[in-house]
Amino acid sequence: MGADKARLELDGRSLLEHALAALDAVAAPVVLACGPSARYADLGRALAPDRVADAGPLAGIEAGLAAVPSGYVCVLAVDLPRVRAAHLARLLERAVADDLDACLARSASGPEPLCGVYHTRLLPRIRGLLDQGARKVTSVLDVPLAQHPLPRHAWLDDGLADGAASNLNTPTDLETERARRARIDSSRKAAS
Repeated sequence: MGADKARLELDGRSLLEHALAALDAVAAPVVLACGPSARYADLGRALAPDRVADAGPLAGIEAGLAAVPSGYVCVLAVDLPRVRAAHLARLLERAVADDLDACLARSASGPEPLCGVYHTRLLPRIRGLLDQGARKVTSVLDVPLAQHPLPRHAWLDDGLADGAASNLNTPTDLETERARRARIDSSRKAAS
């Protein structure tokens, strides 16, 4: 993107603020996995810096799990601004009902491990994976570790079929999303 993706604006709010709105409705407290440095302190949220530098989102999940008491943690990447609280609530509901270690979204384009719910009991497993050099988030679910069994997990297919899992990875993606929202807003105004 050429800039901090979390700070990019969409509809007058940063992508991070869009994610916070969804998370605030289903989780408390919301802790920001901020990478290796204490970014985003201006938002007044607890920050969870990465223990392992340059380890990507897996290190962010580890930081988030380590920063909260025992229980479930909702994870949402900032580049998924169409994900709503209802999506996260369904994932959390399923995780709790089935006592899963993880319940993650799966969209038409495939697994979305940065839209999901992880239990803090996965923390030792994630630490072990990071310490062995793993960086892929889905390794939490499918890489055998002698000291940590594979987690009980589910992929939830419902709720993201409406395009909610459209990642904003490039400036073109962001402009396309802005144009889509402008069309929707224009249609709403014309209908009223």
